[in-house]
Amino acid sequence: MDNSLLVHIFVSMFVINLPTLIVCAIAGIVLLARREPADLGSLWGLLGFGLALVLCVVIPLVQALVQNWVIQAGDHVQRAWVFTATSGLWSVLHAVVYVFLLMAIIAKRPTSPTPEEH
Repeated sequence: MDNSLLVHIFVSMFVINLPTLIVCAIAGIVLLARREPADLGSLWGLLGFGLALVLCVVIPLVQALVQNWVIQAGDHVQRAWVFTATSGLWSVLHAVVYVFLLMAIIAKRPTSPTPEEH
């Protein structure tokens, strides 16, 4: 497989993840802009959206490289296990994203002062 085909595979897989990447980038910017030092929820949210953003780039890259590796070898059946292994890994990492986002939801928020405290 030549490099242009490898790039084409990566770009086509990357475009599928582009909406998620955009949402994660915007969420990260919003969380950074509104973050307070004691706000654990923002930290968990940044971890969740940050990991999701990284996966939007890493998954297409690794999948393109794995496809290239499997296709280059003549023995496709022997190397097909890599697709199952990487799919399992992506599933686990997506579950971690959801755990981080759940932690962001349930994390203790800093209490804002009541009007009487001003």
